[in-house]
Amino acid sequence: MLSGNILDVYPDNEKNMMVTWVCSNGKAAKIMDSYQPSFFVYSNRESLVNLATILRDSSHVEKLNFTCKKLNLGSDKEKFVLEVFPKKLEFLRKLAETIDSWGGYHKYLFFNVDLRLSTRYLQDQGVFCNAYVKWDGKKFLLNDEQWMIDYRIPDYTSTVFEIKRKSKSKIMSFENPINSIKIGDVLINERCEADTILLAVKQIKHVDPDILFVKKGDSIVFPYLYHRARLNKIENGIILGRDGQKLLRPTKQAKSYFSYGQIVYRPAFYTLKGRVHLDTYNSFMYGESGIRGLIDISRCSNIPLQVLSRVGPGTAISQIQVNKAREKGYLIPWKKNMPESWKSAMHLLISDRGGLILDPVVGLHEDIVEFDFASLYPNVMLRFNISPETMLCDCCKHFPKIVVPQLGYHICSNHRGLLPEVLKPVLYRRFCYKARARNKKYDTELYKELQQAWKWVLLVCFGYTGYRNARYGRIECYESITAFSRDILLSTVEIVEQAGYNVLHGIIDSLWVKPKPGCINPNHLSRLISNKIGIRIDVEGHYKWIVFLPSKINDVGALNRYYGMFDNGEIKVRGVELRQKSSPVFLKNMQKEIINVFSKADTKNDFLKLIPDSIEVVKEYGKKIINHEYNQEELLIKTCVSRDVSEYRVSTLAKCAMIQLRKLGVEPEPGQSVRYVVCNEKTRNPWKRVCIAENLEYNDTIDTDFYLRQIAQYAESLLIPFGFSLEKFYEMLQKIKQRENCNVSILPGIRTHQTSI
Repeated sequence: MLSGNILDVYPDNEKNMMVTWVCSNGKAAKIMDSYQPSFFVYSNRESLVNLATILRDSSHVEKLNFTCKKLNLGSDKEKFVLEVFPKKLEFLRKLAETIDSWGGYHKYLFFNVDLRLSTRYLQDQGVFCNAYVKWDGKKFLLNDEQWMIDYRIPDYTSTVFEIKRKSKSKIMSFENPINSIKIGDVLINERCEADTILLAVKQIKHVDPDILFVKKGDSIVFPYLYHRARLNKIENGIILGRDGQKLLRPTKQAKSYFSYGQIVYRPAFYTLKGRVHLDTYNSFMYGESGIRGLIDISRCSNIPLQVLSRVGPGTAISQIQVNKAREKGYLIPWKKNMPESWKSAMHLLISDRGGLILDPVVGLHEDIVEFDFASLYPNVMLRFNISPETMLCDCCKHFPKIVVPQLGYHICSNHRGLLPEVLKPVLYRRFCYKARARNKKYDTELYKELQQAWKWVLLVCFGYTGYRNARYGRIECYESITAFSRDILLSTVEIVEQAGYNVLHGIIDSLWVKPKPGCINPNHLSRLISNKIGIRIDVEGHYKWIVFLPSKINDVGALNRYYGMFDNGEIKVRGVELRQKSSPVFLKNMQKEIINVFSKADTKNDFLKLIPDSIEVVKEYGKKIINHEYNQEELLIKTCVSRDVSEYRVSTLAKCAMIQLRKLGVEPEPGQSVRYVVCNEKTRNPWKRVCIAENLEYNDTIDTDFYLRQIAQYAESLLIPFGFSLEKFYEMLQKIKQRENCNVSILPGIRTHQTSI
């Protein structure tokens, strides 16, 4: 009997069967299984009978069935529906779209149309991705438990795939021939490019890895490989999967889209069959949680590993919700049909307020404790039974037991909601992993990755409740969660102050407080709050000192900009430039050195005495720019482009970089980034204003004043609470510049006195 872990599953549309790959002990087996999924149509009985009459004559329909099913979450009442079995797997969605058009896109409601086929198949078989199973020739036998904490880790084999091209240029051009291909430790470098490619394919077949790790596989490596194969007329020999498919086109096209106010670029998907292609550069989930985190979420969400690596945590939590709804016997709606309730303008002002923010007390503080609620929003959803079907339910409207503070919404107390049912095992899982990450009996680094993976899943579960396209989203859920959170934070502040602490800052689920002499221990206080509030709150840490920074617009405290040092010497930084990917490495290093100076301080007085030393760091970095003691790579600014170069009205630095890239045959898509150094900010000539990263070897100049101003700005960001402004720093750096220039031209080798602000 065949046994192993389920690595991959997908439909074979030509044979009209599902394909499952089971791996064990370095060997993979392919299982073919017939599968006939259906979808459901709901309307009045007469319309369904007429529809069935028409569909019986369709060559795309295998069979029809009238039945009764549960359609609406929260209701066990079954309704009369028409079940449609398409003749082929690939007909399922097309047939539903055709019927929808017949009804003018409003006559019929559809269910179970857009479910991910791989996940649906496995769930119908009673198994899940990465599960340890046996195959008896007809069905799967499960030897695993989906939400188990200590499960058998799949022994998947893996290797790394790399390509090097014949070109010294930093510009990636598909016209550059392949120089060599490296697979694991094996380097393939034949005189003929075609031979190099074919030997690489042969080597992959020989090694036969379950997982192929490829940096920028989707965005560069695979498109480049197949382009070179086509030029050499060997495209039919490029078989990297196990199923014999020639992957000449992506399974999903590249696109740019808006997300939380930013434009994001997603490269095309190049997936393999029977083998996982994991793009280590473009996969958010892999970057945050590693391969073990991916496997863990893949198990619990039942999304194949290769697919999960290319989507976000929101897709994972949405799939878990769908899985739970199907498990409870509900059909899954194709198109969301739950409209938002009408609200007055006053009600909108009251309800649409988000989480509670307490402005920080700007400046330096010592002996500070940070309290954090553990997954506050998910725990609020769990404790108060917040789910789309439990909000404003009919069964509790006259005698509500759970009422949302400030808003007056009532929540069902008779039936457990779908979202709380989904969140309970997720919260428990992360709690276990988080505990193990702190326990040296376990592999702490591994469990840090695992808890980080589930942290992201829990973070997005709240946002999806208010997302208009979310299958189980409802704005009243979103409003209720934030209302409860505001009430909880206010109650916590009251408890903290009664216990003898002063509150310095609060943001949604965190509090920074200063204990008064003789007050209770922070750990005792956290237990007291947890018991009174009903949601766990932990001591994140005790700061020797912390600096809350003001807003860049005015002197009011910024919501999430601070840096501080815990008792154990660990530094925590939030909201400043060194945390931003766009910042030049040179300037990030300066901020790190400034904070490192302050890491020697144990008290507030120690910190203040070290401020002159931090100013010296600023001066030294200024001198490096003035005296050209820098690596240009470290001065590169990274900017995300939001549109095509022709659509920019203002000649920004990014536009100048895009103009230079276009000349080299590169067209950045919206959401992609350009990197450049500033050569002359004030000129209008785009060729002299910046130099793109790809041309740095030909550049020998930078705009010194621009980078001195950047140094001043980055220094101000950390030191503004102590009276140091951008203007003061810039003036100081200009004086140093004048002195250094004077030293070079008149008095070389003579050291002048130090300049202070």
